[in-house]
Amino acid sequence: MAIEWVGFFAAIAVLLVLSRKDLSLALVTGSVVLGIFTIGPTGTLESFARTLTTTSEMLLAFAMGLFPVLGLLLQRTGALDDLIENLRISKKLFLSFSAALIGLLPVPGGALLSAPLVKKASGSLAPERSFVINIWFRHVLILIYPIGPALLVPAKIANISVYEAIPYLFPFFLLLVALGYIFLLRDIEDDMTYERESQPRRLVMPLLIIMTPPLLDITVNTLFEITPTELVTFCAVLTSIVVATLWGRVSLPSLRTYAVQAKPWKFIAIIVGMFLFIGVFRESGMGALIASLDVPTVVLCVVIAFLLAFLTGRTQLSASVVIPTYLGAAGLLSMPHGLFAITFVSIFLGYLISPLHPCISVSLEYFNTTLERAIRAMASQTIVALLIVFVLFLLVY
Repeated sequence: MAIEWVGFFAAIAVLLVLSRKDLSLALVTGSVVLGIFTIGPTGTLESFARTLTTTSEMLLAFAMGLFPVLGLLLQRTGALDDLIENLRISKKLFLSFSAALIGLLPVPGGALLSAPLVKKASGSLAPERSFVINIWFRHVLILIYPIGPALLVPAKIANISVYEAIPYLFPFFLLLVALGYIFLLRDIEDDMTYERESQPRRLVMPLLIIMTPPLLDITVNTLFEITPTELVTFCAVLTSIVVATLWGRVSLPSLRTYAVQAKPWKFIAIIVGMFLFIGVFRESGMGALIASLDVPTVVLCVVIAFLLAFLTGRTQLSASVVIPTYLGAAGLLSMPHGLFAITFVSIFLGYLISPLHPCISVSLEYFNTTLERAIRAMASQTIVALLIVFVLFLLVY
């Protein structure tokens, strides 16, 4: 039994250290370490083979790999510029909405897409406040976006439908929006100046391209029973890419160039690595061993979930450890929806404020602020949100 614990903590150490450089490498290496100590080299290879031949998991990985391509297409074709330049809304709404809408596209360094819009509209606001507005509202809508990797992947790990989880997540979404308004937007004067007249017709195609994946995914899965459902998700994102390509009159050589520049293989490798780790974890027997320790669920699903995401700056890594651990300890095949919502929000908050969060690191220089000032400016609303989640868990569970 002692050797299994050595393997588990060695795997966690590998995840924490290597994830700072390469998350996919960390997940694969962590899987190997955990597997060798628990189920042996042969068992590890067999587990890997089962994962790599599971159609639903591979389709999900490739679907997530299409998102950065779509994001880069929207950027290079001018669709994002059309969208933002022709919005006519209040300053407070512009600051939040522009960051949130662009945040739906998981593009590498994507915070720099919304940063110029926020900086331009924020005027004389302190740099760290503009920084936090960009980070906070860029991510808040991801909390309920049904086919984004941030939610879809943890839901897959928990073996629940994202559409069943969203009603439980929606109150937390409203909470984060309210906290963002109270701490960041409330005292901002609502004045916006525009350099040109609005052309509403130029909003249509960008909005259509962005909304095609979730709308197509929801519609097809509602009207038809297609298995695996990840096939619908893959086709929905691919359809949006085709529409963006045709609308932007992108040539095949240019599309190929964009696809290479978006580096979709990085996203695919992360998701595949995550499923490899989860597969080994499930077969390792660590869930039963952890259950024997009788770790309070609130500690695992709130405190540890938050800390893992904070220490690694990765939602997938925290979800890959916490959710399978809970399922193994509880002897369940799927996570209760309410508990999933609490766990996911805890992970989300840790990720949001993590110094290793990629969006934070790429945005500091742009807004000309320091990490210390930025984290301090974001700490208040994050702590309030986490305390509310903690108290809610104690009241409900």
